[in-house]
Amino acid sequence: MRSALAVIAALGFAAPAAAQAPASAAPRILEQPDFIDVTKDFSGEERLEFAAHLSMVLRQHEQAIPMYEAILKREPNRADLWAALALAYNHANEPREAFDAAGIAITLAPHAAYFRGERGIAAFMLGRHREAIEDLTAYVNTASLNARGRFYLGLAQAAAGDLAAARASLLRARALNPALEIAADYYLGLIAAERGQLGASRALLARAQDALHGSGLPVEKLIGAQLQGLDGVIGERLRASMHESDARFAPARGKAAER
Repeated sequence: MRSALAVIAALGFAAPAAAQAPASAAPRILEQPDFIDVTKDFSGEERLEFAAHLSMVLRQHEQAIPMYEAILKREPNRADLWAALALAYNHANEPREAFDAAGIAITLAPHAAYFRGERGIAAFMLGRHREAIEDLTAYVNTASLNARGRFYLGLAQAAAGDLAAARASLLRARALNPALEIAADYYLGLIAAERGQLGASRALLARAQDALHGSGLPVEKLIGAQLQGLDGVIGERLRASMHESDARFAPARGKAAER
């Protein structure tokens, strides 16, 4: 079984994403008759920003990105829009761009720790775990009820080797947002295995696998393979403990036979 730290550092999967149409298939908000009607009295800038916001709400992150970029060409000093662009980039799995956009937001508003959340998430996905922990810790100290920030903080802590802190962060994220339960159980299972808590690990991974049963997602197969590996580890440990027991009692049995 792969080390929990290796799996977490490689980010097998993160929070379960809501159903989202591919960017090419999703309807373009700016072209929708209802949107055009509602925004008929808006300026061009207002219409574009509202469309970008709606795209984020509808999880059409790739459509939101060029909208935010177009607005920021005209209004480059808006920290809130740079942070929104970072959020869109992170959801579109473009952490390098997210890290840079969030960095600009933080430069423009250095006292707004809230903007450090997206940079921390991007840093984690880039493998910069210590930076991720620093940013995400500052973020959750400001946004204490944000489950997503707690979740990624837990992953960064685990990847950096601080398993006790990682477990606490993931448990907190799961309590704050039940939608994170499957993903949290998966990583908590890996952490339990790393700590030698094989029974707890198996229970957590099995629960995550049951929740994903029939989904067809690659992670379902990944968890199955890890469970099989865990079974192998459990078997090896049982055999080792039996061997130790035999070795411990062998001298006594030998002496009894001499008598």
